[in-house]
Amino acid sequence: MEFRRAAGAGAAVAAAAGLGGHVVFKADVPGLLHKSAVGAVELELHGAEEVRAAMDRLRARFAGRMSGVLVEPMIADGIETLAGVAQEPVFGPVVVFGLGGITTGVLANHAARLAPLTDADAKDLIRGIRAAPALLEHAPGTAALRDALLLRVSRLAGDLPQVAELDLNPGDRPPGRRHRRGRPHPGDQRAPRRPIPAPPPPVTAAGQQAQVRTQPT
Repeated sequence: MEFRRAAGAGAAVAAAAGLGGHVVFKADVPGLLHKSAVGAVELELHGAEEVRAAMDRLRARFAGRMSGVLVEPMIADGIETLAGVAQEPVFGPVVVFGLGGITTGVLANHAARLAPLTDADAKDLIRGIRAAPALLEHAPGTAALRDALLLRVSRLAGDLPQVAELDLNPGDRPPGRRHRRGRPHPGDQRAPRRPIPAPPPPVTAAGQQAQVRTQPT
């Protein structure tokens, strides 16, 4: 997925033009979760005037805290999902999948399986949520990517036991559509308590934002 970082209005205008002129902004503010819920996302921006106005609004909302914005192409649809890990005190790491974004806590539409996952486990996990029919109909061409992402998350949970929690929010979309949001950046990641070895090369999916919490080993 194409994206640009911009520290100021001029750079944001150039970035938007380079991405086709129809973009979304995400404020780079350390520690923010669910940016849309606190006004850190500006959608449907067309042209230099709207881009500059959006930058002014974000800087006013997050005065002294925002280092810039992430600029991405804008699309109208997409389903944000949750793929993550939680440490169960008795059984160890559990892989979780469900609807993501600000609806995660409200709808509680997710399923879980003990790690490590098999190929069949990954498919069952995706089909185990109530929203599975809508998700599979909306973006059937990304099924293999969803499976692969869950298998990588499962492998990470086994290889890195110091990861107490992992929260990824990949956005699912129909093939050929560009994604509007959800890349990892410094404002979306909590500082780890200890260095973590590099995981295997990531699976490229629709883009995602990541939250990681580690535990002592």
